[in-house]
Amino acid sequence: MEKPNKDLVVDADAHVVESARTWEFMDSSEKQFQPIPLETREEAGVKLQFWLIDGKVRGLRFPAFSPAELNRRAQQAGRKFADSQESRELGNVDLRIEYMDRNNIDVQVLHNTIFIEPCTERAAVDVAVCKSWNRWLADVWRQGKGRLRWVCMPPTLSMTDALDQIRWSKENGAVAVCLRPVEGNRLLADSYFYPLYETAEKFDMAIAIHIANGSAWLNDLYRHPVPIAATTFARPMPRVLWKCKVNGTLGQPREIKPSLREFEALVANEVKAN
Repeated sequence: MEKPNKDLVVDADAHVVESARTWEFMDSSEKQFQPIPLETREEAGVKLQFWLIDGKVRGLRFPAFSPAELNRRAQQAGRKFADSQESRELGNVDLRIEYMDRNNIDVQVLHNTIFIEPCTERAAVDVAVCKSWNRWLADVWRQGKGRLRWVCMPPTLSMTDALDQIRWSKENGAVAVCLRPVEGNRLLADSYFYPLYETAEKFDMAIAIHIANGSAWLNDLYRHPVPIAATTFARPMPRVLWKCKVNGTLGQPREIKPSLREFEALVANEVKAN
């Protein structure tokens, strides 16, 4: 009697930590838009880190922790983090695979960190940064032997380029398209995004609406000294989904059906098929 096949374990929300290498994939004509890393001096085992993009501090960059502080936080959380910088930043893909093996993970779906907050209000910068990020993840996918899939980041400030990036990303290992509940001054129910939804559906790619905030104005508003910071990313999420529901965007028009809950099943089926 044959043993049943082992269930495929998919970590569908694994993040990457962007580094200087992420921006090495920019075209030479776009090098002027490369994000510049900034950091403070270390205090209590923590260094604050930022990205300078187009002359402004933009995007999300997590603090850097000393080995001792990282170990303390791992014990507090009750699980071991990928403590190697090369593993977190995917400078060494084999190390990331080894970490997955130790944790019995078959496949990771890689999401961005920097775009959890908006990076720019200019279309040219948006295109350059998103395109380089997508190329970086495609390079990681090629090294990952099918175990590292990823989520395309479309430059939504230029819809033509966004659609081009979705098509290219599908051919290079992406399984979904990342959108934030608020994209600039638009919610996802806006008809502006219909071509994007149609293209994602055409290529059988899920719409991965990640907890984030793509509005620089809203981010600044939520940084009011009164402690309401949790609303920066979390609050827009249920509201935008409700808006999509009442407007019919998730089912209409033209049979547009971005997948939200079937993301893991989509990845698992595609991995098994390949």
